[in-house]
Amino acid sequence: MSDAAERIPRVRGVGGVSDPKLEESPRVVEAGADILTLHPVPAAAPAGTREQVTRLVIRETGRSYFVPVSTIDWIEGADYYVKLHVGTRVHLLREPLRSLVQRLDPARFARVHRSAIVNLARIREIRMAARGDHTLVLEDSTRLRLTRARRRALEALIEVVPSES
Repeated sequence: MSDAAERIPRVRGVGGVSDPKLEESPRVVEAGADILTLHPVPAAAPAGTREQVTRLVIRETGRSYFVPVSTIDWIEGADYYVKLHVGTRVHLLREPLRSLVQRLDPARFARVHRSAIVNLARIREIRMAARGDHTLVLEDSTRLRLTRARRRALEALIEVVPSES
């Protein structure tokens, strides 16, 4: 063992008792040739295998309730909040749109504008609009802007939209 390694105190658990799990932890610093190396901790799940949420928790003063993701028609960004449009109701969730889109199933939800995510199963039609942009018409006749940049990706997704179960 090098001099540097001897100067590093042993990892101790509660009450100063040595804990083998802590000593073998990938976060433990090892010393060698007077250079300290911190080993990286592997990610919780490999990329692309993250678990998608099935419901979102809405917190209000004095209560919390759940909104099943499958019931959401579309999501509107509003600064650090999002508005979940579910039928005739609108639920306010404190989470940025860019964060929420990463937690949703990409086979069922797509970002169609910088301020909107749509449930693909709720799209009734796509209409041509001015300047190359398009308008999405949802089952409840809601109209959403579809930007030119996101149109091709959306059309590819719509071809393989899973059926509602």
